[in-house]
Formats: sequence, structure tokens, C-alpha cells
Amino acid sequence: MEERVAQQPRVDDRSPERGLGGTISAPRTLVPALLAAIAYVDPGNFGVNITSGAEHGYALVWVVVFASCSAMVIQYLAAKLGMATGKSLAEHSSERFPGVGRALLWAQAELVVIMTDLAEIVGGAIALKLLFGMPFMAGAVCVTLFSLVVLTLKVRGRSHFDSVVLVLLVVIITSLVWQVFVADVDRVALLKSIVPGPLDSSAALLAVGIVGATVMPHALHFHSAASRGHDDGSAEVGHSERLRAGRSTVRSVVTAMTVAGVANVSLVVFSAALPSAAGASIESAYAALAADSGQIVATMLAVALLASGLASTLVGVQTGDVVMQGFGRRPIAPLLRRMLAVVPALVILGLGVEPTHALVWSQVVLSFALPGTLVPLLLFTRDRRLMGVLVNHRLTTAVAALITAVIVGLCAYLVATSL
Repeated sequence: MEERVAQQPRVDDRSPERGLGGTISAPRTLVPALLAAIAYVDPGNFGVNITSGAEHGYALVWVVVFASCSAMVIQYLAAKLGMATGKSLAEHSSERFPGVGRALLWAQAELVVIMTDLAEIVGGAIALKLLFGMPFMAGAVCVTLFSLVVLTLKVRGRSHFDSVVLVLLVVIITSLVWQVFVADVDRVALLKSIVPGPLDSSAALLAVGIVGATVMPHALHFHSAASRGHDDGSAEVGHSERLRAGRSTVRSVVTAMTVAGVANVSLVVFSAALPSAAGASIESAYAALAADSGQIVATMLAVALLASGLASTLVGVQTGDVVMQGFGRRPIAPLLRRMLAVVPALVILGLGVEPTHALVWSQVVLSFALPGTLVPLLLFTRDRRLMGVLVNHRLTTAVAALITAVIVGLCAYLVATSL
């Protein structure tokens, strides 16, 4: 599929990102990377990482590190795809795989959106219950209404939500790192945990959940769309400028994914100091923190969880738009589209599923959906006709293929150990 050079977007990494409402100036590649990083610290991460730390100590830290490093590679590919072609991953998937292939990939992408919404709604509802004593279903409805308000504002024009999301990201990171500082950390055991070790069936389930919570498939759709240039009539950029933009993308993605990785490791580390019973739910971890470290520390965890739920809702709304615009041929009213995505999540919660278990299983589903997102992304970014000078290096393709194989292997291992 040939891309005309004249249609390539401007990719000058020195230009400021004006989507921040004029509050800050940053390289164009950094802001989308930081926004995508929100997907890596959403409530699903809280559920699986807190459970992992409390039940298995530092044993699964290596899984978090692997997932974070993997995220750097695949988010770079997603950002590069949007930058080089001016189209999102969903748009390319719809064009390259018509017919049944398009329908299957679309269904997979919508399932990802639903599972992501489930994690956002559950996480926000848990936080509201912990902070204000709000009944769980009432909190879930409040988070859902918040997402509908966000969507209504976006429909009326470009909204300046980027600044809000970045502030929420700072709140999340600050709160979680502080939890580590006040926790009793065994530094020697933590360093040893970076080396991969064997997994029993319980740890395997959580490992797959960690991968699904960290390497988020909806973040690939979002990042590819957020990195698209805007055709402003500028002169065509040259070979050197495109390569420079590619290097800037690498730095931005590494920075953003490192920030997200620190948050995820922090969740496991401070949870490892809690009693194993605290891994039963986020509420149990909150109670254990309040008993061991004081109410202020526990409140900071709840604040971080609420910030995570709200920030990921903002990103999730836009991701739903990206998926629908990429795969859909007939436009659907934005509010109707959003309701179709959140109703299944509310139904699942209404059936009485334990909130933290719902979080963990939503991330497991995302892990099983990852190959359907990773494989097309890898095929597109290794296509020189499509990517031009930003085409994958052979080593990049090999590493991305290995990451995909490991993720598929983890999912297969989970199935085998569960039978």
C-alpha cells in the first residue's frame, strides 16, 4: 500500500504541542507519549500489582520490568506509525484487512475498549467508596457520568484535557512513590527479584494480568492516533528531519514508559510489605495500609486510584473515538457509542462480581487480546513502502516479534496450568 509523500504530515519535533491549552511547551512527541502512559497506570494496574505484591512479595517484579520494557518498544512502533503515515493503527488495520479480517479486528478492538472501561469504572468506584463511603454501584454510575460529560464537551469542540491528564499523572506517580518511601522494603530481595523465576498457577494468572495491565492494547490505538501530524500546508520535511523526529520519539517513549514503570514497580513493592490477606482486594490493602502506616498513607493510595480512574477515563473516551473512526464506515452518535461501551461493564458489576477480581480478569482478557493488536502493528511498521525512512530496523522487528511470542507463551502457559 503506497503512501504519497505529499500526504506525509509535518514531523518537526521542535514544534510545541498546542493541545495543552497553552499551559506548557513540550516536544510534539513527548505529550502523546505521556498521555499514552496513563494507560499503563490505570486502575487495572492497581488491582493486579497490589494483589501480586501482597500474595507473592517481590516474585513478580521481573514481570513488571519485562512488561515495562516491552511497552517501550511497542509504544515506539505505535507512535512511529502515526507519525510516518498520518493514520492510526485502526485505520491501517481496516484498510489492510478488509472483510472478515476487518470485522474480527474491530470486534477485538471494541472488546479491548469494554475491558478498559470496566477497569476505569471499577477503579473509580472503589476510590469513591474508600474516600467518601459512596456505595459501589453509585460510584460506578458517577464515573460513567463523568465520562459522558467528558465526551459531550469533546463533541462541542477541541477540549483542553491534556493538561488535566498530565496533572493527574503527576498525582499518581507522586502518591505511589511516596508509598514506597514509607514502606519497609527489603532492598536485597527486590534486586534479586529482577531475575525471572518459575511461576505457579496463581502467579501465572497474575503475570498474564500484569502484562495485560502494563502492555495495554488500547494504548497502541491511542498513541498511533495522538502522534499523527497535522497537515498545515508546510513544506515537505526531509530525510534528516524525519530521522530526527524518530529519535525524539524514542526519547519521549522511553521517558514516558519509565515513569509508568516506576509507578507499577512501586505498587508491587509497597504491597509486598503488607500481609498476604491484603491481596484479596484493594479495599483490604487500603485497610492494611491504614493499620500499619496510618490513615494519611492509605488516603494517598485512594487518591492515586481516583486520579488513575479519572485520567484513564479521559484517555479511554478518545480511544473509543479512534477505534470507531478507524474501523467504522457509518458514523455512530458519540454518546450512543459511549453507552454501548460502558453498559456491559455496568452489567458485569451489577451481577455482583467482586471489584478487584473484575479488575484482574479484565487485564487477563486484555493480555489475550494483545496479539491481535501487536501483529498488525508489527506488519505495518516493517513495511518500507508505508513507513519510508522510519521503517523498522531488523533488530527492532526481531525484538518486537520476540515480545509478541513471549506474551502469547504466557497466555498459553496460563491456559495449560489452569486445566
